[in-house]
Amino acid sequence: MDTLTNKEIIAGFFEIYNNKDYEAVYRYFSPHYVDHGLPQVKSLEQVIGILKLTHKSFPDLQVIINDLIEENNQVVFRGRFSGTHLGEFANLPPGGAKVEFEALEIFKIENQKITESWGYWPLSEIINQITAAANQKQ
Repeated sequence: MDTLTNKEIIAGFFEIYNNKDYEAVYRYFSPHYVDHGLPQVKSLEQVIGILKLTHKSFPDLQVIINDLIEENNQVVFRGRFSGTHLGEFANLPPGGAKVEFEALEIFKIENQKITESWGYWPLSEIINQITAAANQKQ
């Protein structure tokens, strides 16, 4: 495998949201990866499980990277997610709501692998968009 920059590693990971290539997780993540945010993922299988669950809820989910900022062995990601709520999410039945939100995450990279992350995902904003769309249909 060619040597990737830390930013290329993070961009490659977020491309999984766009292309659903779950096996790529093994390319980008350390087997000892730990997510310090919610849902506190602690294995590559859990990373893949979260990605698949996200795609089940939002099958057309797409990510646009706005910023990747690197400092030492850490990369900060700021990006825009958009998708259609077509599967259960946070106990909300599928309703077809179009959701769009911005997320932030910090990734630590060692030996060409993501080892840790700390993220901000606006769950309440996503839920509000879904419930507002459902209320408009009633």
